[in-house]
Amino acid sequence: MSSEQVVLKINSGPYAGRSFTFTSPDSLLLGRSSRAHVRIDGDHHISRNHCLIEVKPPKCHIVDLNSANGTYVNEERVSDRWLNDGDTIRGGETNITVQLENNAAQPSRSTPAKPDATCVMTAMSQPEQVADFSVLCEVGHGAMGVVYKAEHVVTGQIVALKLLASDQCVSEKRMQVFVREAEILRELAHKRIIRFIETGADDGRLYIAMEFVDAINLEDVLRPLSLKNRIRVVLGLMRQILGGLAYAHRKDLVHRDIKPRNLLVSRDNGKLNARLADFGLAKNFADAGMSQISSEHEIKGTLSYIAPEQIVNCRFAKPTADIFSVGATMYTLISGQTIYNLSNHETPIATILNDGPIPLRERAPDVPRAVSEIVDRALAAEPGDRFTSAEEMQRSIEELLRPPG
Repeated sequence: MSSEQVVLKINSGPYAGRSFTFTSPDSLLLGRSSRAHVRIDGDHHISRNHCLIEVKPPKCHIVDLNSANGTYVNEERVSDRWLNDGDTIRGGETNITVQLENNAAQPSRSTPAKPDATCVMTAMSQPEQVADFSVLCEVGHGAMGVVYKAEHVVTGQIVALKLLASDQCVSEKRMQVFVREAEILRELAHKRIIRFIETGADDGRLYIAMEFVDAINLEDVLRPLSLKNRIRVVLGLMRQILGGLAYAHRKDLVHRDIKPRNLLVSRDNGKLNARLADFGLAKNFADAGMSQISSEHEIKGTLSYIAPEQIVNCRFAKPTADIFSVGATMYTLISGQTIYNLSNHETPIATILNDGPIPLRERAPDVPRAVSEIVDRALAAEPGDRFTSAEEMQRSIEELLRPPG
């Protein structure tokens, strides 16, 4: 096998003799539901969504989705586990052998997987200047690096400067992702999307200069409002965001990570203006595939906003997945709660796939039915039951905002 290959070989059960070979991040859902990649209708020991095998060559991870009869690795019942070469997985009558190119032991459930040493972020001291930008202060940070408020020393333009950590502590793969983000931003020129300014390198440090938004805390704005006024504000902001999203979709790009924190809202001349930020996960939807499910404990917040089909197979994320995320964001901004009850005692993925969202009017009974119908349609389990496009959802919101008569 190549150094980046994982093979899952089915030895028994209805699919005996079949093999699945993975050379890039992907996932395999086993169960009786229509979403399952290995759909086993005749085995009543298999739950609808039984287990999810997450592949990140040459690593492999399995999560039991609260199945009734259990998922077994080497005949030991597990809830989740990193897999080793030669391990056997059993669910009902189906038995699967795991073949990994790298025979080194993977972390056990009690020992969380550690990132490659070259990928570990180290503390970054704030630089005084990067290229032609004078750094003013830090405004945010994440796995990829730090975002600073900065000023162009010649023009005086204020920008958001996203700076990748030095190449001593960031893997080549993360550098490639960072560069790809810059290329995506370069393609997007819309007033509802954070504007790209420039990218480059300075003293070995990669950076992206973007439009700076003096963002307000949206929660602080919404909290004191009556439900009627809160809904009106949320609908107005979502109408704006959907305009930017429709533009990105026409360019064959999906955002894939729409959630409240990626909406930057500013107050300009007394009006609220929203912009979409963080297109770092965006991909042409003919070339998607960047799975993070085996790190669900790290992205639990994001799990409350991504569409179920992205969990099952984010390689084929479509614009309708962004529609779901907009609906989930609306739900949270209106009700103050997320769409699921993600208990710490259960597997979040199982809750999402098996239970689905809690209806908005259960959380906020006074929400007008016309509003809940828009949210519920956006959150439909099947992509075909959602709005067909961002434009269609935007028109539905505009109808609600139109003055009577």
